Amino acid sequence: MIGSPAGRLSSGKCRAPHCRIPKLKRPPQTLADCYDAILFDATGVLIIENEALPGAADTLGRLNMSGQPYYIVTNISSGSDETIFARLRGAGLPIPKVDRIVSAGGVARHRVLEEVAAGRLVSYMGSAHAGHEIFGKHPNLHPADTADTFDTLVVLDDEGFDFKRSVDHILSTFQRRLIDTGEMPRIIMANADIIYPGNNGSLVFGPGIIGPMLQAGLAPFGVPPISVEFTGKPGRAIFEECIARAGTDSLLMIGDQVDTDIRGAKAAGLDTLIVTAGLNNCGKLCQDENGAPDYVAKDLRQIFDETLLPHFVR
Repeated sequence: MIGSPAGRLSSGKCRAPHCRIPKLKRPPQTLADCYDAILFDATGVLIIENEALPGAADTLGRLNMSGQPYYIVTNISSGSDETIFARLRGAGLPIPKVDRIVSAGGVARHRVLEEVAAGRLVSYMGSAHAGHEIFGKHPNLHPADTADTFDTLVVLDDEGFDFKRSVDHILSTFQRRLIDTGEMPRIIMANADIIYPGNNGSLVFGPGIIGPMLQAGLAPFGVPPISVEFTGKPGRAIFEECIARAGTDSLLMIGDQVDTDIRGAKAAGLDTLIVTAGLNNCGKLCQDENGAPDYVAKDLRQIFDETLLPHFVR
């Protein structure tokens, strides 16, 4: 049922991580009270393109007033955390500091710098502007649509460049590498979103579609499964960064995508809430045991009322 806990009341007690340990001086009054910090997906939860979704600014404003920490956990990789911060602020979201942004590109930066320091050739799928903002410049680092070869492909975003031309070039580069060396480049997937919501309920293919495209395109050549390392959702790295920044694993992840937001957070041991907005605007995303959220909400502001609060033994 929308606006209620999703299958977590078998014991009649609050089972949120924060509430399992008797730290609170009084019983929590809202779902938000049950956690030390809240994690929000950006696209589909707080914004659609560059417009704030209903309730998003109010929710962040209320958390600002209460002082409860929160972080924006996003696969957006079209620029630095500072650029993403400015974009979200421009949409009317009252995010106080850039350190509240935990982006997939920012998490990928450390891995990319390790790769180039080890002498590997790294290419990124994304605009040159995004690559320079996130990684800086290095002689072993180039846009994937111009590189003749590479050892590692980093998937950033689908904005600011010719996506189709880039994918075609990458496909040919993978095939040449297979023929010349018998090996495949590895992939570091920052933005793993295969689809994301556009305006007016439309769907848009995301940069994560390149994984299935490459696997399908290279299948006639008998290639093995391509090795993919996720630094963004649903990988653990981005959630581990959230835990490190918050200094606690008592976190609630709020998202609109099962495959990235919900499965990724649950695999990292976090509780999850899915909103019937963004990609899930009909509330009918396919779920299985690993993708079932702990809570379902129609409006973000429900984390501040009693509709999502688990029952307590009186």
